[in-house]
Amino acid sequence: MYCPKCGIENDEDSLFCKRCGFPLDEDPNNYNGINNASAKQKRGKTKTKYKTKTKVKYKKNNDKQKGKMSFFQSFMMFFFILLSICALAIAAFLGYYIYQNSNIPVPDVTGYTYNEAAQILKDDKLQAQKIEKTTNNENEVGIVISQNKKEGSKVMENTVIKLTVGILDTKVTVPDVENLTLDEALTKLNKNNVKYKIKYEISDKEENIILKQSIKPNKKIENTETVIITVSKKDETKNDPQEDITEDNKNEENNLENSDTNNQTNN
Repeated sequence: MYCPKCGIENDEDSLFCKRCGFPLDEDPNNYNGINNASAKQKRGKTKTKYKTKTKVKYKKNNDKQKGKMSFFQSFMMFFFILLSICALAIAAFLGYYIYQNSNIPVPDVTGYTYNEAAQILKDDKLQAQKIEKTTNNENEVGIVISQNKKEGSKVMENTVIKLTVGILDTKVTVPDVENLTLDEALTKLNKNNVKYKIKYEISDKEENIILKQSIKPNKKIENTETVIITVSKKDETKNDPQEDITEDNKNEENNLENSDTNNQTNN
């Protein structure tokens, strides 16, 4: 007899399976029905248990996550509110400071010397910066010609006021005096305040004509530099041949007179 449960062969008169202990007098169909019902019941229980456990765990995780997110969002909101309050406080302080220190009127210091103007600005809690500008007007030398901030304009404390101060232009322009007469050249040089030195040179040209100049025309130089102008003159060592003959004749006549005088004395 074979066991309907495990399939092992047993003796014909055995009441239970020698291997699994299943009753051999039971109907095999009942065994299959019992097994199927048991299997279905087990599968149902397992499924229900899995769903219940998974559902409970998921809800708990969601609750924890929601709690964490709510705390983080609250903290960030508090942080941004605090940051906004600090920014507003700083802006208010800076605005008040700027308002208190931007009501200094700028005085008019044009016409003063730079030192006088700087002292006036210092007394009003302002600073001065010197900017030099060349001028040909001697009355503007060392004097404040202009300022970058208008009189009465409101500025902050320690604002730098740029003062334009006149300085004498020490540059002069060399004129073109070549081929001019000496008088004409000197007139142009003096008009341009150019210092000069005259040098004579023997030339075939007419006397007192400017042959060349040491510095090129239209060049700007310091008023302390000197331009050398070369002036033509004739060669004085060359004499007229007629004058030489005449002078020689005079010498011969003098020799003859001296000879006659000596003769008379001896007699």
